[in-house]
Amino acid sequence: GSVYTYPVKEAGQQVESSEPSIAQDRAMQIAREMFPELLEGKDLDIQLQDNYMGDSSGIWQLNWNDPAPGGRRMEHISIGIDAGSGALVNLYYYNSGAGLEGGVTPLTEEAARQKAQEYARKYRPFEFGRTRLVENDYYSYYSLGMIKNAYNFYWERLENGIPVEGDGISVGVDLFSGSLASFSANWHRDAVFHPPGSLPEGTENIVLKELGLILCYQVPEGVNANFSGIPEASLVYRLNSLGTLRISPNSGEALISDGKTIPLNQYKRLSGLPAPAAGSEITEGSGPVNRPAQKISQAEAQKAAREFFRKIGIDGEVDRRGGGSSGGGVFFDEFWSYGLADEKNWKPGEQRKQIDVGIDAFTGEVRNYNAFNEYAGYGQDDSGTQEITREDARKKATDFIRLVSPEKLGQLVEEQQDESYTKFGEGYSFNFVRLINGIPFLRDGITINVGAGGEITRYNCNWHAVKFPSAAGLITHEEAEKVFQEKMSLKPAYFFPLEEENPRRGKQPALALMFDSRRDLGIDARTGQLVAIDMMLAQPEEETGPVVPQGHWAAVALSVLADSGLLPAEGFNPDGPVSRRDAVRVLMSAMEGNYGYDLYQQGGGKASFTDVSTNDRDYALIQYAVLRGMLAESDRFFPDQPVLREELAVWLVRAFGYSEVAEMAVEIELKAADADQVSEKARNYVAIACGLGLIKGDENGLFRPGEQMTWAELASLVTRVAPRLQSLRQW
Repeated sequence: GSVYTYPVKEAGQQVESSEPSIAQDRAMQIAREMFPELLEGKDLDIQLQDNYMGDSSGIWQLNWNDPAPGGRRMEHISIGIDAGSGALVNLYYYNSGAGLEGGVTPLTEEAARQKAQEYARKYRPFEFGRTRLVENDYYSYYSLGMIKNAYNFYWERLENGIPVEGDGISVGVDLFSGSLASFSANWHRDAVFHPPGSLPEGTENIVLKELGLILCYQVPEGVNANFSGIPEASLVYRLNSLGTLRISPNSGEALISDGKTIPLNQYKRLSGLPAPAAGSEITEGSGPVNRPAQKISQAEAQKAAREFFRKIGIDGEVDRRGGGSSGGGVFFDEFWSYGLADEKNWKPGEQRKQIDVGIDAFTGEVRNYNAFNEYAGYGQDDSGTQEITREDARKKATDFIRLVSPEKLGQLVEEQQDESYTKFGEGYSFNFVRLINGIPFLRDGITINVGAGGEITRYNCNWHAVKFPSAAGLITHEEAEKVFQEKMSLKPAYFFPLEEENPRRGKQPALALMFDSRRDLGIDARTGQLVAIDMMLAQPEEETGPVVPQGHWAAVALSVLADSGLLPAEGFNPDGPVSRRDAVRVLMSAMEGNYGYDLYQQGGGKASFTDVSTNDRDYALIQYAVLRGMLAESDRFFPDQPVLREELAVWLVRAFGYSEVAEMAVEIELKAADADQVSEKARNYVAIACGLGLIKGDENGLFRPGEQMTWAELASLVTRVAPRLQSLRQW
């Protein structure tokens, strides 16, 4: 296919703004030349997106969707073409029906990397020559718990031998076909990178002295997350900074997102923390967690909303406005929104005041509150000028917490914020972090906005049930500082400050000193090991987990399960048995993925098995497997017993919806030398599974129905039929 590139401007060249030089029809032609087979016969929608990545030319975005009847299969294509040069900017391709024939051996990671490199060099050759491969990328942790269907690689941009934050090329390669699954080239086209002069030394000690380390709880949301039960936090020492720290090499001050500098002590996140208490292991919190729970009734939620409005001095009838949910990792939140019924009686042309409250669908607690004027804008009250001081606004905020959630007020510490980014309209914003035994849990807390006239315009509360381990037996603060000094070093990196007038378009790059340009780092408070902390993820910087023997016949398939977070972390034996619970987790990861909102919304209700309680880590998953038809209800499930080969065949056939055929009185022929050893109730199921190629016998023609399924066999099976299982997903 055709490939279009453009040069990078060097220091001293003028940056010019221009209209798109690639017309719409030409952009369509370029896309079809690049991907002739993919786009053949497809009527694409095309739109121009302005100011993409700071380039005034923008990009032409082409899209095509094909939802099939019933919603089971869907194909989606999205392609971005640079409107100034015609280069490929991004591509995303999904086809739930791809590879349904199965039987394809998955690529090794090395083979996928070679293909990804070929794609990157083909579509962006000039840019690819200015990048380096990022070896240990932590960006894809959200895919853990889902069967891996693509390998993703990232090449970061280098200028003057220095990494450029945010610029680079990302390539995803389909695990089974080797085709291009995703592509993204973030590249500031008109950037000018001035070479650095001499860089200061010893800044790390100044940073440590000014900001210090704080001990905090972290929840590993993306690592082997349980499908239900209460997640367990870990204890980490981390730099006490408001966000990813950037240091000006000239002044030694903190660089904020707009490129301005502030003294380091103003970039400290938390101050006045109490001394951490060792305590004992506790489970604290309320609210929606990833465990099945009966939702409250609509009547109960409406009553809770009515009581809230009365607390804040508003009477009137309450009706439901809608709702919302959020998920990711181990947490899932759902709320129902309620407002005042008489708000509907406003007259056209009048300024409309809208107030709504979000009630937790599981506990009835107030999760959020919003009050705004339709014409004045979200987050503003009736007064149009600044009238209240920040100190008075803070009192208003704490009084509101005391009114709505008085039990939480003593468990909060205020986060220091840069006022230029926290002022909301003409008012103020406050963020309070949750404390447990004097230790902050940065994932949870309360955010409040106060309008110029003192009105609360926004309230949002995150408060989850978590197992918080005891703080006894940790390395000391001094020991953590020693590890920090030994292992943490500031390195130069370019970043793009934001412009207040146009956030989508960055300024010219600025040079900063950073500990890591891609992730935050911390220190494990028990082991003293350096850990990467991304999106509240804490994991060892050095890769740990199950070891897959490279010479094993199923090494490639087992590696796919390992990369997907589906192998047991301890005691893994590739030729050892798979428990029934683990087999369900692996099959459901391909059939449904780790979509918490589906699992927990639909996984509740009456337990299907007496030996899988609501406190079981896989309760919701097993419940949902019953709901989706893969498992049949019975008295007991025996979750920790090994799964037999004929049992797995039954589950597969049920998952594909062929149980009615299998239950027919007519016996279906099973071509296996040991067919007589298959139990009568499973005979037709095994015959269908073998006939469809879902499961195979050995080289001697034996099915071995009563033998335990091994991890190697399961990995080989699930990677072979993964595309077919994925086609069953309910989106």
